[in-house]
This record gives sequence, structure tokens and C-alpha cells, in this order.
Amino acid sequence: MGQASLPSKFWAQWATLSLCCWFATASSAVGDLARWARRAARIADDVPISRLDDVVKNPRTSRLGRELLEKQFPIKHLDDAVERSRLLSRAFRELAGVDVGRHLDDIARISPTAPEAALVITRGARHLGDTVPDIALRTRLLREGGAETLAAVGRYDDLAEDLVRFDAALRTQRLPSPPGVRALTLADFGSFFHTLGQRGHHFWTRYVRPHWPLWVGGAALAAVLLAPDEFLDGVGNLTAEGLEKVTRFGGELLGKTLGGAAAGVVKGVGEGVKTVVEGTAQSAYRTFFTSWSGLIALAVILLVIVALVPGLRKVLFSFFALLGLCGRKVGKAPIQGAP
Repeated sequence: MGQASLPSKFWAQWATLSLCCWFATASSAVGDLARWARRAARIADDVPISRLDDVVKNPRTSRLGRELLEKQFPIKHLDDAVERSRLLSRAFRELAGVDVGRHLDDIARISPTAPEAALVITRGARHLGDTVPDIALRTRLLREGGAETLAAVGRYDDLAEDLVRFDAALRTQRLPSPPGVRALTLADFGSFFHTLGQRGHHFWTRYVRPHWPLWVGGAALAAVLLAPDEFLDGVGNLTAEGLEKVTRFGGELLGKTLGGAAAGVVKGVGEGVKTVVEGTAQSAYRTFFTSWSGLIALAVILLVIVALVPGLRKVLFSFFALLGLCGRKVGKAPIQGAP
């Protein structure tokens, strides 16, 4: 009886040991990633990076990393395991400034797409290190912004300077929240872009960055960052209701300015349609009305259309018959003053 139970006991111990080893490897891999990020940002090795474990496992972060790979290294074989590993190693060296070596396989044990996520996070740290010369400020941005902020800066290079301005406004308490809403934090900056992706970037580059001084001092930006779906459409433009709320939280000047930016979107679309129509008309004129061959071609096209559409053919024949009848009546009418 004791001997029969030995195999099951052995397998239970083996499973427990394997699970412990997996967790140890995953924990070590996240530790490697934290070390790469700190090295890329050129800060001390003991600075914590909040939410690193969650963000590296998030499929959204992996998609950002894959987009980064496809943008920087146009290649059609990312689904090939060998090619993907080779390209990732190269990307870490060139984009993040770290040599991952054999540790890339350890990162892959967290999840199959974790290396792409690790790439975008580490690149964000590298870009932060290149943009912010003050090591004390850089350290605090990384510590308080967390992994989502690193992922956002890693995907969108132009956000690093915006992050510095955002942090300065927060520290001087010039970005208050609406009544009853929690206070804005530096991590909310990264969370906004990490969650909304291109939609958030579109909103920021169209509405916030060009008019930054108008946002500072009011509660409108905090309201948008903490509840973006109440303000933005699927593209990242302010909705009519969102613009009304922004005006209420940020003041009339901000509302009128952003209303002009929103109108510019519609005007831009209208101008684009107008340009296409005018270009098409000019092209048609040059094709059919500047030579005899063009006129003949137009006549042939019209004849083909008439032949293929019976209803149109009947209408045209009736029209020409009516013209002929009118012509005959005019010809038979007496001419004024004739003998």
C-alpha cells in the first residue's frame, strides 16, 4: 500500500518543485528587465519600477513592441522563431542600448510575447535617459511614472518632453482635479497613453500640446485623463459633449480654442473632399475636352452607357424626338413680315 502511493507522492513533489522553479525563473526575468531599464535610463540599480510585472505580461504592451519592431526593422519574418530572436537581440542593442544575451530566453518564459513588451519598456527608459539630463529628475520620473509611462515613452518618442512638463505642473499643483475626483498622479500620464494607444496620442498632439498653457491651472486635463471615454470619440477627437465639459472645467478661452481645433478637423476633411473633386474635374476636362480624340472617346463612352442602360436609352430617344418635333414646327411657322 505504501509502495503504491510512492509514485503519486513523487509526482506531486516534482510538480511543486517545477512550479517553484518556474516562478523563480519568471521572477528572475522580471528582475533582469528592471536592471535593463535602469541601465538604459542610467540611474541607480536600486530604483523600483512600479507595475513592471503586470505591464510586461500585458498583451497591449507586446503589441506596442511589435509595432516598434515593424517600424524600425521592416521585415516579413517576425513569426519565424529564429528570425524573431535575432531581430529582438538587435533591437535591444540598437534601440535600448542593452545587450540581453541569453536572458532573452528567460524573458520569453514569462509569456511568449514578453520580449516585445520588454523591448518597448526598455526603449522608453533609454529615451528618458537621453531626453532628461538631470539624473535626480530622471530617477523620480522613472520611479513615480512606473512601467506604463516607460512603455508610452518607448512607443511615442515625442512624449518624453511632455512628461517633464506634466510633472512640473503636478509638482506646482497646477493640474487640479474636478471636485469629487481623485488627485492626478504621474502614473496617470503613462496609463492614459498605454490604455488608449494611438487614440490618446492623437488627442494629445492635436488638443493638448499646442495649447498647453491653457490647460495648466484648470481641472480639464485631469478630467480627461481619468475618464477619457466621457470626452473622446474612437479616433481621439473631442466630442461635442466632451468639449462642453472641458469648457466647464477649464474655462471659456480653452473651450473656444479647442472648439476651433475641432472645427479644423471638419474643415480639413471638407477641404480634402473639395480638392479631390476639383482635381477629378480638371483631370476629366484635360482628358476629354482638349483634343478631337478626347471628344471621340467621350462620345463612345456615352454611346456604350446608352446601350447598356435601356431606361436611359429610352429617355434620350424621347428627348431627341421632342427636339426634332419642335424643330419641324419652327420650320413651318410663318416668318414675321414675309409676303
